[in-house]
Amino acid sequence: MSGNNSTESPTVAARLFSALSLDGKQANETRQVSGGTLELLLPELVNTLVSTALETKRASEQIALGQEPGDNKGNDGDHSDGGGQQLATSGWTELPEDNELMEQVYVKLEMVGFRVGRRLAERFSPLSRRLTDTLDVVKFVCKDVWMMLFNRQIDNLKTNHRGIYVLQDNKFKWFLRMSGNSGGAAAARRAQPYIWLPCGIIRGVLDSFGISTVVIAETLGLPQCTFQIKVVSSE
Repeated sequence: MSGNNSTESPTVAARLFSALSLDGKQANETRQVSGGTLELLLPELVNTLVSTALETKRASEQIALGQEPGDNKGNDGDHSDGGGQQLATSGWTELPEDNELMEQVYVKLEMVGFRVGRRLAERFSPLSRRLTDTLDVVKFVCKDVWMMLFNRQIDNLKTNHRGIYVLQDNKFKWFLRMSGNSGGAAAARRAQPYIWLPCGIIRGVLDSFGISTVVIAETLGLPQCTFQIKVVSSE
């Protein structure tokens, strides 16, 4: 991440979180949190989930070998992916080449986003009109929700009018400080976990309106990001 000492304006979501005390009640003192706070917390969240999944896997392997879980003989206490690759303890982590492990991380990140999305929809859904059409709800995500989270709207929305919606953000805020020096495919893979959380947020918002969806995302080149929403039939 590149250094940036400029003061960022707080997003609506950041102001909402800062106004709550630990017990969930409204705080008496008005406080503001930099809109970049959530952006800074995301790499730490990904790192923590990856490290936890690695430790769980390592413990299972040790039990299978008849060893005591937590025995770091030969590892010198280093954080690795089980194959000798060092993992960063902070910042943008290098991800392990383990699809099953990364699937576990995906499920956890997506569910965190899902819960956040439901709360955002409950708190900020329009009071002046009831959103019943799926396209209107998707537009609510593109405009209102994206503005709350990133202080900007989605750049492009496309639909085939058959339950598929494609949202394109050409300057996805959480990618702006991520270095793409490692190349297209490598950078895209490195960036993948950081779009699992917003996938969950989108799915959570739509679910709060009774719309079941599958949301996937990809990036072909930083900082661009594309989200595809597929409505799941209730039949």
